[in-house]
Amino acid sequence: MTPRAEEQVYVSTLPGLETALEAECSALGLAPRLVDGGVELSGPSGLHQEANLRLRTASRVLLRMGTFRAGDEGSLIRGLRALDLSRVWNGRAPPRMAVSLKRTGVPGPDVVLDSAAKAWGLSSVEEAGAGALDEEGGSGLVMLVRVEGDAFTVSVDTSGEPLHRRGYRQEVSRAPLRETLAAGLLMLAGYDGTQPLVDPMCGSGTFLVEGAWMSLRRAPGLLHGFAFESFPGFDASAWAARKARAEAEALTEPRAPVYGFDLNAGSLGTARRNARRAGLTLALERKDVRTLTPPPGGPGLLVANPPYGKRLGEGEDLPGLYRALGATIRERFVGWRSALLVPEEAPLLKALALPGARSLPVRNGGLRCRLLLVG
Repeated sequence: MTPRAEEQVYVSTLPGLETALEAECSALGLAPRLVDGGVELSGPSGLHQEANLRLRTASRVLLRMGTFRAGDEGSLIRGLRALDLSRVWNGRAPPRMAVSLKRTGVPGPDVVLDSAAKAWGLSSVEEAGAGALDEEGGSGLVMLVRVEGDAFTVSVDTSGEPLHRRGYRQEVSRAPLRETLAAGLLMLAGYDGTQPLVDPMCGSGTFLVEGAWMSLRRAPGLLHGFAFESFPGFDASAWAARKARAEAEALTEPRAPVYGFDLNAGSLGTARRNARRAGLTLALERKDVRTLTPPPGGPGLLVANPPYGKRLGEGEDLPGLYRALGATIRERFVGWRSALLVPEEAPLLKALALPGARSLPVRNGGLRCRLLLVG
């Protein structure tokens, strides 16, 4: 029997979620190595598929194709030509390439793009901006070249559409929260799916769906299509078997109840429809956080992404809302743990009046925020 090839994989995540991704990989037995912006993994053929399918906090999965050193254009062309790309590229349609340069003598991405075209006998190679890739993905093969000094690392994007797009959230509230961020914050708060979960300001229901999927042990990538499915070496039957194993592991009911509340009836309708597309029926009710009381089955975890004002155009009473949220947590959710995603604004943090809360830096849509953990 021919041994399966070893794969080297880089998994990126959102700023602030690196340790959550590391813990998630460890729990799956993937032996991660924490690096800048994510983790590196090594394992048998198909590791990139497993990472795309199962990792809740992953933004993108890159398959390493090779590393080499080059000090001039000739050695760069030879290094690129020596890469075995037969598993991922048919050699015909030109790939798109994103190039990052760090402490290197390479003057710009054009040198790498021109060398790639010469190495592979192409008329040209299109540049793919890394930022655009993170937001939109793209069709066709996308390669990423990282240059540090004279070391070149060439990887291929295996995800395609960003992994936070699970497929269920076709509608969003006024301040959408990425699915990967929601899952990561739940993990950082210690949520494991075995305790009741409450979101008092649930919006489009992202925390609720991600929490319910964690409770169900449902793989987050089951509704997602991936770039690797178009690779020449893609084995459709092996992929179908991998997905079938993941589906068989999912439970039929969450291990603990999940409750969502919101004062906005439109948001509750959006959350209900998103949950339905995720295969869930959630307990949703219109209630004001100022009068909210704990549902049965607690204590558990209360999680919230309260309004920031900058995005929502709220009135001047945001501090009043934060005071009410803090009072509800202190006075009525005694014994519960809380995880709040809040902006780095001293007046709002002060209004919550939650002494002893731990604080972790995270970003939400480019905004500097804090994850406050209480209890």
